[in-house]
Formats: sequence, C-alpha cells, structure tokens
Amino acid sequence: MLDYNLEDRGEKSLYDYLYQRIRDDITSGAIGAGDRLPSKRALAQHLGVSVVTVEAAYAQLVAEGYVKARPRSGYFAVSLQNPGEAKPRLRAAAPKPRKEGPDAAVAVDLTGSGGAGTAALWSRALRRTLAEEPEHEVFLPTPAAGSERLRQALADYLRQSRGMEVDSGRIVVGAGAQVLDNMLVQLLGREAAYAVEDPGYPRLKRLYEANGVRRVVEVPLDGEGVRTDALVASGADVLHIMPSHQFPTGRVTSISRRYELLGWASAGSFDHSRWIIEDDFDCEFRLAGRPVPPLAAIDAEGRVVYTNTFSKGLGSGMRLAYMVLPEELADRFASELGFYSSTVSSVQQVTLARLLESGDYERHVNRMRKQRREERDELIGALGESAAAGRFRFEEADSGLHFVLAAESSRGEEELTADLLARGVRVAPLSSFAAMPENAMRKDGLRRFVVQYGGLTADQIKLVAESFSRAIG
Repeated sequence: MLDYNLEDRGEKSLYDYLYQRIRDDITSGAIGAGDRLPSKRALAQHLGVSVVTVEAAYAQLVAEGYVKARPRSGYFAVSLQNPGEAKPRLRAAAPKPRKEGPDAAVAVDLTGSGGAGTAALWSRALRRTLAEEPEHEVFLPTPAAGSERLRQALADYLRQSRGMEVDSGRIVVGAGAQVLDNMLVQLLGREAAYAVEDPGYPRLKRLYEANGVRRVVEVPLDGEGVRTDALVASGADVLHIMPSHQFPTGRVTSISRRYELLGWASAGSFDHSRWIIEDDFDCEFRLAGRPVPPLAAIDAEGRVVYTNTFSKGLGSGMRLAYMVLPEELADRFASELGFYSSTVSSVQQVTLARLLESGDYERHVNRMRKQRREERDELIGALGESAAAGRFRFEEADSGLHFVLAAESSRGEEELTADLLARGVRVAPLSSFAAMPENAMRKDGLRRFVVQYGGLTADQIKLVAESFSRAIG
C-alpha cells in the first residue's frame, strides 16, 4: 500500500500532492513498471481522504501517461524506459487535395476558435500603460529579443503556470508564432530536415518549405504521440510537435514517449545536432485536472525549444508570442540575430508585462476557461440529447479548446462535410489535416471531425446538434 504523509503537502491540494508523490515514485522506480496501484477506494481509506481525491490524482497520472487504466483490472504504472528504436520505412504520398464545400450561408464556423472577449481587458490595460508608465519605456525601441521587463514577467509566469525555471535572457518575444518559426529556421539551419506531425497543423509544412529547408517530412502518431520509430526512420534533425494538446487529434504525448523523444534528440552528434520545437499553444485551457507539464520542463540536455503564444488568451489579432531557447541557441541568437529590431512594439510589450505582473491575465484566463468549459458541456449535452445521440463519441474533450467528434454514419466524411455546410455549419474532417490519409484513420470506421467550439451561442449550439443529427442519417 502507498504510504504518504499528507501533512507534508504544505499549501498544495490533497489531490495535487498525491499525484506528485505517485508520479515521483514511478519516475524514480520505487513503483515499478507494470506494478498495480491500489484501488481508489482502498487508497482513500488507507490515507484518510475521499475517493474523489484519489480519483482526481489517478486521472491526472493517466492523462500524462504515467499510469494506464485497464477496464475491470485497475491502474498500472507504465515503463519510462526507451524501448529501442526500430526503423521502418515511411511511405511517401502526395498531399491529399482539399475540396471546397458549396457556397452556403455559414451560421456556425467550427474550424476556428471564437473570440476571447479581450477588447475591454486590453484597452483598459493599454490606457493605464500610456497614463502611468515612463515615456521612455513605452516608446523607445527594445532589443531584438524583447524588453527585459516583459521577458522577466514571462519567466515568472512560466514558473508559476508551467513549472519551468527559466532565465529571462533565454526568452525571445516575437509578433506571432510564424515570426519565431522563421527565426528558428535561421538558427537551426536550412540544411536540416524538419519533421512535423501527421495529421497536424497544415501551415507548418508550408512555412518550412517556404524557408527553403532541405526537406520536410510528416511523421505519424499513435495513441501516445509521435511514433519514435517513424521519426528515426525519417532521418529528421528537427521535430516540431504539440505534446500537451496535439492539433488536430487533441492527444497528449505520454510521459514514456516524451522520454523517448528526448532520447532521440540527445542522440545527435556535435556535427549533426537534433532539436525539438515544443508548441504549447493552448496549455492554459486544459479543462479537467492540472495542466500537463511541458516537455521542456524535463529536458536535461537542452534540446527543446519551448514556444507559446497569447493567441488563445488574448486573440490572434494581438500577434504576441515568445520562445524559450536552450542556452546554446540563446547564445547563437545573440551573436547571429541580435541585429534585428524587435517585431513587437514597445507599448504592446509593456502592456502585456503589466497584465502578467498584476495577475489580470491569469484571472482573465480563469474566467475564459470556465466559460469555454460551459460551452463545451452545452454542446456535448445537446449532441447527446439529439436524435442520433447514441452514434456520437467525444474524444480528447478535456485537453483544450477543441475536441474530436466521432460519428457513426454510412456516409463518408466529405459527403457529411458538404451536407453540414449546406445546413450552415462549417466543420473540418480530421482526415483533411493529414498528408497521408491512413494516418488519420482508425479501424472502427467512425467519421471524425475537429470541433473548435469557442464563443458559441445557445442558438448556434442547437443548430450544430440538429445539423449533425440529420446529416449522419
């Protein structure tokens, strides 16, 4: 039986402390791979806590991949050892053409997250910045990496929200993720081969190709994240991934797979370095449990570039993003790219720093997360109460601001997409994000759609439920 002194938890919640102790025991080997954890009820009685507390701790361990839940058997610790690197060949395939649906009046667009309601928040912060901050700080040019004040505020924020100990000198601020990705190509080199997830974010491959890199390869996923064997076989030097909430599948990369990927990156040579670009794009909006720790937080060798944006919290129109460079790349940035002018205005940087320093941004995110959770619950509830209720499944609905809707239907995804658009609902099938269609398919025969639901009204939710129910036949 697991024996922990819960009085040592300090200010941590019971479930958070229990989760951390079990996680640490699995990582250290005190709980061996394959060991069965006590039942929720037995552990709750032993520790003198509620079953709900143990259930929450176990759920977080499962979400992060430290534990596997087996139906009617219980919870078991997983192996964190690298199982080896098999090298199957990837089949080349031409990208699947996207078919445009017929012209229709779109009442609901599920292909992009809704507005974050930040206009009032930002305008209020901007007015205070202009009224209260010294003129030289607001209007003078900032260094290429961004203002020291904002970078320090970001370092503090990452420590509190993501458990990352970051030197502000390794942070670079830029006007959106694409600007930073372009900078990374200059740092990592065009002669490198870049790997992206498949299915994945469609603009990434185009961005790397537009930068003239030697080669871009798509690497398939399995239930635990990017397949390490396929990554090795691809010959890639740089891997761009979204481990905490993959787009579009919503999957969370398991902890064992994270260690495998770090092992792959560390296996590079002095003349042939390997790097991982971690895109943590909506980490703040995990809707159940605690946020999944970033890959960069367990990177002991300095092979992970951590990137994030404020597009989900403040809106994509703000064009505010940042990256945390390993020390080697931070030095290279200073010597090779330090001549650039900052791509974000001084007044925006000071305003964002004030939002972070005051806690206003964190409070805004908490309100927004609650609102999005309610919208998601209403949408899933409406689909679950529709005429076709028994034919829907909701995958990765807790991971972030989108989920995958799997529907049982005799009609194909393209036909369903066209039908839904004719009814006023625009949605993207999961397969439309895959260069190799088989990477988005499962053997269950269900039709899968990526649902980005932010900002839906009650009438829109009703229309989505009715339209899906009628379309799947």
